Amino acid sequence: MSDEFIYPEGITADALRQLFEEAYMEVSVDTDGDLIVKDNYRCYLRPDPDGRLISIYAIFGSAEAAQADKLAYINRVNDQVKMIRASVSGNGKFFFDYYLSVEGGISKRAVVMAVRRFFSCLGSALREDTGNVVA
Repeated sequence: MSDEFIYPEGITADALRQLFEEAYMEVSVDTDGDLIVKDNYRCYLRPDPDGRLISIYAIFGSAEAAQADKLAYINRVNDQVKMIRASVSGNGKFFFDYYLSVEGGISKRAVVMAVRRFFSCLGSALREDTGNVVA
């Protein structure tokens, strides 16, 4: 992967798709135009319209569990993992996200490594699920 820099004006779903293809990662685009990158897990990438941030996120379903158990899990993840943010939606799905700043430029390698780090943090977050609330 190249240390070539990309700048906010060059951050598009298509440019990111090409970047991850060059990194030999499984990548596709969903119907909303979000990039899907698959490794051990699946995450989505959505560049801001101005290209200054890239949202990296993953969504998981939830098992039948009390809301208090789900919130305890989310609090544990946010306390222990720290690099990603965890939340639970009103419909019970778990949402994990991270925002990558592109302002001033970023190397292509750094973008790929940020997604790999997100996957690592996601694995750590899922290991925190001792109450089996994530489906």
